[in-house]
Amino acid sequence: MSLLNDLSCFFRATLPLILIPPAGLIWWLLLGLVVMRRRRRLGIAMASVSLAALYALSMPVVGGALISSLEAVQPIALGGQQPGAIIILGADGERTPDPLLKAEPGPLSLQRLARAAIIVRAKNLPVLITGGKVGVDQPAVADLMADLFTGAFGLPVEWRETAAENTCQNARYSADILRKAGISSAIVVTHAWHMPRAILAFRQVGYPMVPAPLHGDTHEIRGLSDFLPHTTAWVRSFYALHEWIGLVAYRFGACAASGQPSQRDPT
Repeated sequence: MSLLNDLSCFFRATLPLILIPPAGLIWWLLLGLVVMRRRRRLGIAMASVSLAALYALSMPVVGGALISSLEAVQPIALGGQQPGAIIILGADGERTPDPLLKAEPGPLSLQRLARAAIIVRAKNLPVLITGGKVGVDQPAVADLMADLFTGAFGLPVEWRETAAENTCQNARYSADILRKAGISSAIVVTHAWHMPRAILAFRQVGYPMVPAPLHGDTHEIRGLSDFLPHTTAWVRSFYALHEWIGLVAYRFGACAASGQPSQRDPT
């Protein structure tokens, strides 16, 4: 069972990086070069389209536009209800060379913790952090984030949900824990570009939430450099396309089929 869990964790972490553009376009480019040996025109067309798409996604103006298309999040009214908890959605974890500390929260997780710390101090509500493993032989992201939230920010974490493998399970398992604790709604903290999928996930599991997104990562055209390749644009493009694919999948029922409420005891 441990081997199956490790393999599942590996493929969940690796396949999106391989298949989703921009990286996914590299395979089409290579395939076009192979096809070119037998069907020259078709191969040239495949390689040319892939190369053009790679360049487009590397431009800050395109990466910024894709991210901006996800960030128009409006607060949701709860009809007089007051949120009773704060949910922080886990993001990434990274390996470390320290033999005693195998992993630590990644930059996305750190950004969410920083945003959540401000809200926790303002609202004084209990915190739930949700997120399973994102790498083989690594602790759950929720544990990494909770340890840092307590140790570095000096703020308590009431619940750790460590089984969720995706955003829908984040919502389902968190709702299950909070309902058992008698909490009927919560504030949810995540990136603005990730919030639309989080909202959809919580709606589909029937748990009322108030979005508290990080500040948007919108981009305005400033000059010629916005049309020149930059690695940060590829990162933005990847996150945006990943989210759009997830949104489409959730709207077609992928969220409803992604697992049952967690049986793990919250700690």
